[in-house]
Amino acid sequence: MSLKIHRVAVLGAGVMGAQIAAHLAAAGVRTHLLDLPSEAPHKDPKIAAAIGKGFRSTAAYLAIENLKKLKPSPLASESILANLIPGNFADDMSVIADCDWVIEVVAEKLEIKKSILKQISEYARPHIPVTTNTSGLSLEKMSEDLDENFHSRFFGTHFFNPPRYMKLLEIIPHTRTDPKLIKDLTDWIERYLGKGIVYAKDTINFIANRVGTFSITSAFVHMEALDLNVETVDALSGKTVGRPSSASFRTMDVVGIDVFAAVAKNVGKYAPNDPYVSVFTPPKWIDELISRGSLGQKTKSVGIYKKETDAKGASTILAYRPKEDKYVEQAPETFPWQEEAKKIPDTIERIRFIISHSDKGAKFIWLTLRDTMAYSAILLEEIANNQPLSIDNAIKWGFNWEWGPFELWQALGYDTIRDRMIQEGVKLPDWIKPGVQFYKTVPNSLDWHINGPRSQLLGKTGKDLPVIRSEHSFYLPKSKNAVDKRSLVLGNGSASLVDIGDGVAALTFHSKMNSINDEIIEIFQASLAKVKTDFAGLVIANDGEVFSAGADLKQILGAIKDNKFDAIDNLLRRFQGTMQALKYATFPSIACPHGLTLGGGCEVSLHASEQIIAGDTFAGLVEVGVGLIPGGGGTKELALRAYAQAALGENADPMPFLQKAFLLIGMGKTSTSGLEAVEMGLYNHAKATVTLARDFQVLRAKKRILQLVENGYQPPVPQSKIKVVGDAGIQTFNMAMINMVQGRQISPYDALVGEKVVTVLCGGEIDAGQFVSEEYFLDLERRVFLELCHETKTQERIEAMLKTGKPLRN
Repeated sequence: MSLKIHRVAVLGAGVMGAQIAAHLAAAGVRTHLLDLPSEAPHKDPKIAAAIGKGFRSTAAYLAIENLKKLKPSPLASESILANLIPGNFADDMSVIADCDWVIEVVAEKLEIKKSILKQISEYARPHIPVTTNTSGLSLEKMSEDLDENFHSRFFGTHFFNPPRYMKLLEIIPHTRTDPKLIKDLTDWIERYLGKGIVYAKDTINFIANRVGTFSITSAFVHMEALDLNVETVDALSGKTVGRPSSASFRTMDVVGIDVFAAVAKNVGKYAPNDPYVSVFTPPKWIDELISRGSLGQKTKSVGIYKKETDAKGASTILAYRPKEDKYVEQAPETFPWQEEAKKIPDTIERIRFIISHSDKGAKFIWLTLRDTMAYSAILLEEIANNQPLSIDNAIKWGFNWEWGPFELWQALGYDTIRDRMIQEGVKLPDWIKPGVQFYKTVPNSLDWHINGPRSQLLGKTGKDLPVIRSEHSFYLPKSKNAVDKRSLVLGNGSASLVDIGDGVAALTFHSKMNSINDEIIEIFQASLAKVKTDFAGLVIANDGEVFSAGADLKQILGAIKDNKFDAIDNLLRRFQGTMQALKYATFPSIACPHGLTLGGGCEVSLHASEQIIAGDTFAGLVEVGVGLIPGGGGTKELALRAYAQAALGENADPMPFLQKAFLLIGMGKTSTSGLEAVEMGLYNHAKATVTLARDFQVLRAKKRILQLVENGYQPPVPQSKIKVVGDAGIQTFNMAMINMVQGRQISPYDALVGEKVVTVLCGGEIDAGQFVSEEYFLDLERRVFLELCHETKTQERIEAMLKTGKPLRN
């Protein structure tokens, strides 16, 4: 890569600017956050004292402090704040001269942006990218007063809010921008910020906001025509059709009703010839909510919905009734197809089933999907250079839809949908003729899941453009029905071993929530044997939403109820044995945790040689929540690490290290990011790497495997002489837990589970100073796990977790 980014200036310390800066900081980039200067110290003496002599940068300082309060948190860890440097436009513009990228994120007003860009041009080094984060203002007008050199390095980088969590980044080239500079920066952004890049034309609201906003304003139109209430609309336009649970109106409350309305009205202002321009005008009751300051979450959760809390602290979410101008208890309508639709796991098949009905709920779904598909086709040339994939990716990555409008249209049956649109008099562009294929590969087919779209139809040109797969793309099957037999080495319904090239194999799970069950252990064992003879190393990864939500609790609960404790013991022995075989394999292994990496899933990742951890990893050994302990070697691993850390010092006391391990297990602590998972001690920082670019996770793991092999990988040696603290350590922990019970911080049963955890960590009920083996720890782990399985309250906790998804405190 020819472009290296080590230092960035972000100009504009509003909520968006500060969050962009935080995302850069999480990638290890030193980031200057600049805003307007303050003329005097802050009125609050505590704030003024904290800022000190740098009071002229108060706005940026407060923006950085505010990052700690935002939900969801924009911070991968508070440690990244060290990479954020506050400054101001009057005193600190000179820092731009040392920056490798400058991002303008000031207020969405053309004259303000033009003014700050002029100042940037005076300081920025030649040939470094200068970009604007705008939701839809014209780049041509923004830069019209600047010279040719500036034009060549100026373009748009539209981050989506919140930047830490939203994958989409729209790139908006200026007519005179250097294409190589754009490519160099987008390559860097993909690799280090983890963004999905979509190229948009310099049109109002670009791609995602144009289409996504339309889908919601269209919902207003059909809601009124069909006489539906707001909560019914959200029930119909969320998970049911493969969209987030925030659906339509909850999304508006999250974004801000005023912000949404402004984006929608921009179409009427700047694109008066849009064929659906009238749809973009929100109903009058939205303007009334804005005028009274009911803007959604940012106004104490009063918007289209209203959160009320009673004297006991119980909260209720009320829904707005525009006709009565009041908030009432939610009363979503029900429809005859809903129960059957819930049984259909595939979103395409579910939608096909629903739109075959004629009630007003089904009509609403059809009409809103229909309008969005038709609108996307009409605008394809204007906003997306005739590329359907740009619109599909923008809407999936920017609004978290499962399927983009063109993918959905083709998957449902292109001609069937087109004919129905024509029968209903829907306006369509001339190129939407019978038999058109947006993609040569049928969306939702096996070929689509394996290879993605091979080519896309460039709209009215009639030409097919090949879609070139990125070097980081690896096919990892998400289900037993989506396995590519060409790369499959072995597999069953819950897991597969696939060949990812260059002598490296990948073990991927595809059980429900990728939970660890008998089938996964079976394939795991077979995979270790196969890799030993036929491959250089093993990557453990998957393309699901979660790495693994843990062990299969239904299997354990069934065995408890049937008094089949021998079956549980056998399961634990197999799980522990498999993890030991992974840890001490003669070949290197890299685990790639992402999303939920809990319980048994976390234990799998701990036993790999190294980990490449996604930034969005929420990892933890959480078994105590169901009255158990980590029984697949997880408790043992944290104990061994604690004793190893103590052994590094001369006569060092292991107890502080064991206390840290106990807090991780006994409190069921879960990380809020991959970085935090390392910082809190769950993963060994010497063997773990965090990446924000999940799309590159498997590629990096593969390259690391090959590097380890090239360097002569040697497996660790099993430990046979571990000096433990024994019964004395157990008693010390127990005294602390007795005090916590007396102080009502934990329940008596929490204390019992905690006692079992420390029994393993401390090495069992033996004298302090005795030496034990790693195998001894595994025996202890199994013994304690089985003891807890006999407890009635453990069964109650497992049942509660399976029923509600939440731990029971009994």
